[in-house]
Amino acid sequence: MKAWKVDEIRISEAGRFSPSGISSQTRELEDGGGESKIVTADVLHVIARSYGIQQPVITYIRHSENRTYRVDGADGGSYLLRIHQPVKDSMAGPQHTFEGLLVELDMLEQLAKGSSLLVQAPLRQTDGELIFVLKQGGETLNCSMLTWLEGRDIQREDTAAPEMAQKLGTQVAKLHAFFKGYKYAGLKYRPSQDLSYNERLVQTIKRGAPVGLFANGDVLILEETIQLVNSRLRWLEITEDTWGLIHGDLGMGNTLINDEGETSFIDFGFFGPGYYFPSSHRNVFLDSYYEYFGMEPYDLQLVEGLMLIAIIGFYAFELENEAYQDWMRERMHKLCRDLCRPYLAGERIFYKF
Repeated sequence: MKAWKVDEIRISEAGRFSPSGISSQTRELEDGGGESKIVTADVLHVIARSYGIQQPVITYIRHSENRTYRVDGADGGSYLLRIHQPVKDSMAGPQHTFEGLLVELDMLEQLAKGSSLLVQAPLRQTDGELIFVLKQGGETLNCSMLTWLEGRDIQREDTAAPEMAQKLGTQVAKLHAFFKGYKYAGLKYRPSQDLSYNERLVQTIKRGAPVGLFANGDVLILEETIQLVNSRLRWLEITEDTWGLIHGDLGMGNTLINDEGETSFIDFGFFGPGYYFPSSHRNVFLDSYYEYFGMEPYDLQLVEGLMLIAIIGFYAFELENEAYQDWMRERMHKLCRDLCRPYLAGERIFYKF
């Protein structure tokens, strides 16, 4: 594995940027400040060429959990470049480490080869390595390149037809079927959404009260909700049908639909061990999911509880991200009023999400 240092990189051939790529990149470097300035045009071109992409046109997409760029090559291929550096240090996790990222890329490579699902397959560098390691001083940035999938985020209206819910349910079941057969020794380096993960959410959410993000009463409701979900999960028998590898962040924001109506799951950054429950669909989705495995539906209360955990987990993950704080401040009370309180009272909330 070659670890590139910024002061070693020299560009001998003229690269080309799209106009939008130049302007977006400039804005990112100005806004990022500090160490983020190492992500220059020259560095991006070196990374792209290490994956065999010639004359890349590079367009900045966004900086959240990772820095992401679209890369268009001279051969007509399009790719997604990820620089695994979150916008806030508090968002960093095992998925950003070399070991954790290597497991994700190995899984995606095997998923692309061994399933009928549309997948963003990882590229290997010309030396056969999956990860480009960039170093400057004491900082190390892991970088990866995936194939590009055309499409847009799926919307609620796209799922109105029972056929679409059925398709998504079957696709999740196929994904979990692949996961059940996937073996890799490095899974200890991946995020795990177990009971202790849920408990850590409580401590993270509590940090939002002193800074005025959340009201104390709402924080207490969330804590009680998580405690109730955990108490129900403790009664769940852990088997290969209830616990295993999951996407970890599967929702509309990570589901693409293209012009032909084909759907695909993206962003496996939180892939790792967790409970086998769907998180965002309804009866046809569930019927398709369970029909695929030939088993009865799980207790609906557990499904609802894990749906709540997924929402609360998003709040916790983005807690220190200023871009989401006004959004969270506005919606937290509604979450507690419309979902958490009824759930605590024993009401069914499955169709309220």
